[in-house]
Parts: sequence; structure tokens; C-alpha cells
Amino acid sequence: MGGIQLCLAGASIGNGNRGVEALGRSVLDVIDVQAPGSRLSAFDDGWGVRVDTSGRYQGSEVEFVGVRLSRRWHRPESWAQIRVAQRLGGLGNPAARRIARSDAVLDISGGDSFTDLYGETRLRSVSAPKEAALRAGRPLVLLPQTYGPFNTVSGRRLAERLVRSAALAYARDPASYERLLELAGSSADPARLRSGVDVAFALEPRRPSHPIAELIEGLPGAPVAGVNISGLLRDAAAIERFGLVGDYVATMADVVRSLVDSGAHVVLVPHVHVPGGGGESDIAAISAVVERLPESARQRLTVVPSELDAAEMKWCIAQCDWFVGSRMHATIAALSTRVPACGYAYSDKTHGVFDTCGVGHHVVDARRVSGAEAVEAMVTSFATRDAVKHDLDIRVPEVVERARQQLTDILDDVRAWKKGLTLGAIA
Repeated sequence: MGGIQLCLAGASIGNGNRGVEALGRSVLDVIDVQAPGSRLSAFDDGWGVRVDTSGRYQGSEVEFVGVRLSRRWHRPESWAQIRVAQRLGGLGNPAARRIARSDAVLDISGGDSFTDLYGETRLRSVSAPKEAALRAGRPLVLLPQTYGPFNTVSGRRLAERLVRSAALAYARDPASYERLLELAGSSADPARLRSGVDVAFALEPRRPSHPIAELIEGLPGAPVAGVNISGLLRDAAAIERFGLVGDYVATMADVVRSLVDSGAHVVLVPHVHVPGGGGESDIAAISAVVERLPESARQRLTVVPSELDAAEMKWCIAQCDWFVGSRMHATIAALSTRVPACGYAYSDKTHGVFDTCGVGHHVVDARRVSGAEAVEAMVTSFATRDAVKHDLDIRVPEVVERARQQLTDILDDVRAWKKGLTLGAIA
């Protein structure tokens, strides 16, 4: 098939967010198989250049390259330093050199971070590798992701410029595709604006060597209900930041209690790990929920260790009979392994992904309902899991294949560009 040189941005594999890791690993896994002999430079927020030592990639050379917004502007990882290096030819800076020599820069924006919803600094960070690719004159490929919302004029103008300057752009659900078309404008080449699916559908689950695997496999015959509790939503600041209604932790505690009362064994699955368990760590949120439960309920709980990687977490989720979560990629791990799932969502992105699998009606919006009403909706989803499982068995294999095929199509495009076929911006 022929090797190519690629940079992958917006999917930091080692940052503790298993959803973002799932995006990065999914892309690298497919490229490793479909384009052996390639050199893949995955940007992350680490320091320096580090060769992958996992042994996971047999056909390609994979390395991790540190990049970040930093006040240490003199550091080679700083986007300010990378920008200066590009103006001087770029060869003295590791990231600038790899961008300049790449056949394309693939950018996925963490799946859902190409927005000003999380603030100006986050948008600047997400936009930096896109800007760097364009400065170097390299093809920018926007991998399947969510676009927006953009609540500021400056944020929307930036997004419009970057989308129109890209060589190829994918959205990961129909709603995002409509927003992508709006950003690209009427003069855009429609052949290079494509509707896709979240690449994490392609991630292969891997049984962990950790004792948790035997523990989950040895659970009693009761239905296994997986529950993800998001550390992003556990404190009062989330109410203002995302417009939540009610007490998120109290609602999730009531969900767990109701599932146990229904006869289920509950497996609690953290999907974001922060060292020490602080900040947005899901383990902190899980602990807050467990503290609210009676001892009788705690005896029917199993907590998955937060240090498992994305593929191992996906294996654990795949062992469940039903799953509910607020981290969208935790629910994707369920849906992609045909586990009936419910999303307790804080943004519209979850609806789009669930609609992809035909189960959009199993999304409960935390901005509209909480407490008893939300618990009832989630428990109803649990009760109808057998019917949903039948539907997923039919629909999901096609979605998983689309996740892989869209990456193969992108590689075909990159090879064509490498051969000198005419390439310009989308608009």
C-alpha cells in the first residue's frame, strides 16, 4: 500500500481522558494496518519526542511529539516557539519539522473541542495545529468531529476560516455535518465535505491483564449494569457552565440505587483519570456517589480501576448487559460493542452519536431533567435493553465498518495528493 508521513493532532493518548485516547488509538490502529511503513507523529501534551514502546504497532513507526500552549515560550513544545520556527524554515524545531515533512496533518480536536463552549484558551489550543499545518502549506484533514457551537463572533470566524482552508473535512454525525456545511459556505467543494461517524467506533476492545477482568467475568447471574459518572459534572460550577438542572451527583446516586433495587450488579466505569483523583476525575465523582449509597447497595458494586487504557475500558464496558454514562465516549464503547446504552448528556453531541445507531431516544438531557424524572428515564432504558440489543445487533456492524472505511478513504486521498494530484482548499 505504501508508507506515508502523517501528523495526528487533537487526540492526546496519554492525558488520562480515555475518550480522547480512543480517538487517537483508533486512527493509529487503522493506519498501521492500511498503510504499513508509515511514520506517524502523534501530538500530545508531553515533553519532547518519544518513540512508542507499546509494541502495538507492527507495521509503522509511531512517535509522540509534545506540543502545548505554554508561557514557557522558549520551549520547543510551545506553539509560540513552533510558530517562530516555521517562519525560519522550521527544521530546528521537532514539531515544525514533522509538520513540514508530512503528507498531511490529521486533526480531530478531541472529538468535540472545536468550539468556544470551553472558552477562548481551549479554542486557541485546538486551533493551533490546524494553523500550523496551513502555515506550512500541508494538507489539513479534519477528521470526524463535532463542529461548534460557536457563541462568539470571533470563534465562528476562526472556525469558518480553518474549515474553508482545509483539504478535507468530516463530521461525525448528521447534525454536525449540517453545521460543517454552514461553516464552509456555499462556495465550498461538496465532495470534500463528508458525513462520517466517530472514529472510536473502530477501536478494538482488549481484555486487560488486570484482575478486574476475572472479577467482571465471574459476576453472578444478575444483569450487569455499567455506569459512568462524569467528574466534569460533579460540582456546582457545572450547573452554570453547562446549564444543568438539579444535582448531578444525587441523580446518579439514585440511578445506581434504583438499578441495584432492580436486581442488577452495577459496574462503575471511570473514563477520565486525573492523577490524585482531583479536578475532572471520574473516580472523584464515583466516590461522591458511593458515599451516598447504603451499605446494602455498595455490596452490589464493582469499580473498574482508572488506570486501564481505552481499549481495556472498552472490554470492561462490553461485558455489561446495559450501560449509562455522561462521558460520550464511554457510551460509544458500549454502542460499538452492541451493548444497549443510555446517555445522560450535557450537550447536543450525544444525541448525534446515538442517532447514528438509531437509539437517539435513549439520551436523557441533563440540561432539562434531573432527579426522579431523569432516574425514571434511565431505568426505563435499562428495562428495555433486550429490544434495544436486537436493534443494535442489526445496525452497529455497519457503523463500525464505516468508522474504519472513512479512515481508509482518507489514506487513499493522502496517497493521491502525494502523487501530485491537484489540491486546494475546500473553499
